[in-house]
Amino acid sequence: MGGVLTYTSFGGLEDYAATLGLPAGLLTTYFRGHPQMVLLETAQISSREFFKFVCIDCERRTGVRVDIRALASAAARGEILNPEMLGLVSEVHETCATALLTNNVAEAGWRASFPFELFDDVIDSSEVGVRKPDPRIYAELVRRLGLPADAIAFVDDLEENLPPAAQLGIHCLLFTDVQSLRTALAHVGVLRAPT
Repeated sequence: MGGVLTYTSFGGLEDYAATLGLPAGLLTTYFRGHPQMVLLETAQISSREFFKFVCIDCERRTGVRVDIRALASAAARGEILNPEMLGLVSEVHETCATALLTNNVAEAGWRASFPFELFDDVIDSSEVGVRKPDPRIYAELVRRLGLPADAIAFVDDLEENLPPAAQLGIHCLLFTDVQSLRTALAHVGVLRAPT
């Protein structure tokens, strides 16, 4: 979801880090595969526990105080949906089954206004207890869709999430922007190629 259906995954964190004078990428490292994030995205700890850890650990490492509310607000910027991408999903959904496979947080606020009607299934790490890139979550995707792996196209903005899906035979597409994705989807037969 973040970074594909939304405008950015980590832009808010990078902006907040810059206002604090923290090195680029420092706050993002907590939100991208950090062991505490893994616990959060598999519902083993709460959001509050995670954000508190980030604030304490970052201050211990850098001497810079991180405000827990400002951090949560910066992270929430990763939940702002991109209408152009939702339009593409809607177009795909007209002829194909669609599923959302997301590493996410049980308490995340995006669910209240999310267009679930665009998806036949939602596989959320905080509900199934495993997260990308664990191969089990891709096997769950294949099982839920009821399709052969080679009939599935998987889109993600993080390259490290692609190899385990590819090992199952899933077509993997690295997301960079909507137009490039449209072209890639046409190439694998999901969309009709532009004439």
